Amino acid sequence: MTTLNRHLKAIADSPAEGAGIAFFDLDRTLIGGYSIIALAWETARHGARQGELAQAARLLRDLLRHRVDASGGNYHRLVRRVAKALAGVSEATLAELGERAYCNHIARSLYREAITLVESHRAAGRRLVIISAASRYQVEPVARVLGIDEICCTRLEVQGGRFTGQVIAPLCHGEGKLMAARRVARQQGTTLDNCWFYSDSSDDLPLLRRVGRPVAVNPSERLGAVAKDRGWPQLHFNTRGLPSFEHLARTMLTLQTVLATTAIGAVGRRLGLEAVGNANRMTRLLGDVGSGFAGLDFEIEGADHLHRERPAIFVFNHQSLLDSLVLAHLLRHDVVAFCKQELAANPLAGPLLRQADTIFVDRGAPDQSAVLRQALEVLAGGRSLVIAPEGTRSTLGEIQPFRHGAFLLAKKARVPIIPIVLHNVKDALPKGGWLLRPATIRVTVLPPLEPEQMGGVRQVCSAMEEQYSALLGRSPLAALPYRATA
Repeated sequence: MTTLNRHLKAIADSPAEGAGIAFFDLDRTLIGGYSIIALAWETARHGARQGELAQAARLLRDLLRHRVDASGGNYHRLVRRVAKALAGVSEATLAELGERAYCNHIARSLYREAITLVESHRAAGRRLVIISAASRYQVEPVARVLGIDEICCTRLEVQGGRFTGQVIAPLCHGEGKLMAARRVARQQGTTLDNCWFYSDSSDDLPLLRRVGRPVAVNPSERLGAVAKDRGWPQLHFNTRGLPSFEHLARTMLTLQTVLATTAIGAVGRRLGLEAVGNANRMTRLLGDVGSGFAGLDFEIEGADHLHRERPAIFVFNHQSLLDSLVLAHLLRHDVVAFCKQELAANPLAGPLLRQADTIFVDRGAPDQSAVLRQALEVLAGGRSLVIAPEGTRSTLGEIQPFRHGAFLLAKKARVPIIPIVLHNVKDALPKGGWLLRPATIRVTVLPPLEPEQMGGVRQVCSAMEEQYSALLGRSPLAALPYRATA
């Protein structure tokens, strides 16, 4: 097995002249698992509500249930059956389902090691291509996030915005994938001898045997045997592997901490303990004990800004359900959080948030004056506010448009804004995930933005959004760097 460090060095040391092309398979190479499963799940969910996709949903569920052998001629029959089931379905519908599949499932399965490979080849000046037997509705969202402009994939015929039920030959599978790669190389004026190809499957042997730099990634048993016999590099990625008993145990212990914190807060209120002190005990318990059970370590830059000025409005980029635990660890006392109204009804989070004096916001309400008054009262009483200007969690850490509320409050209350940049909380618990994985959480706390430094609310909001984007970089590459070990 080739270590990732050694392979990255080989990429860096390869000749700069005629840099060539780096081809990447999708399933089990760039992502853990199979994108068709994610698309089938979203299709089935949609098909349960929409008649036009009901047939396709039943087919896809059946295919997954029986684990159809997707190799050779069987794969071609599989694609034709799926194409036939999609006849009459609008392409826009399937494209939307592909985006949902990416956001809800595929995004969190991106291998960080693969991201590093992509960036290494980009730095070496190579053309980057995803070449996959999957449809473009599975491939395009991944390519967009990775900054890869070109894909080769299996194509379904579309007329008048709807699928005809036919497949455009040749399929991007086996020999068809080799033909597609040759076409791309010819367009660039190079040959496959000057190309790299990363794949997990023996179905890709026609192309693997032809490129100058074949690499087996998470190889199947057959491909692993061929790679060993031919001396090809083999890379094994594990950042998106199956959860262990440790992950399950840490998740359960963290949940127990949440329940215990809620109970302590309720008992404190019943005993008539001072409200702020009661909330502070909850914050410290959740932040210290909860983060310990979750296996979180912290690398904090600018930690002195966290306690220098209070009250203040702390703003942060929202990545994960764990953000609240991380912020409790950082801020420790005298803070009140803003949360969306829907969380008040959550059976786990709702009781905890209510005991902690959380301000709930109905994001659809046209009149937010009551929320504004409540927030100003908190600040006037000496406690700080914690607000996510994005309003919702991102999938991979990319910055979403900031809302103006936090900045408007800061101007009205004449308190500083203290930006907290969370780099990788999603690595411990991504959006849509349920099992915690130990991680070192990197945090950057920026200097306070004082009231006298603030201009117009919109300008301040826009400037801070740009500041976050600059620090995090293009998601997910700068936000989730992979540090290979020797």
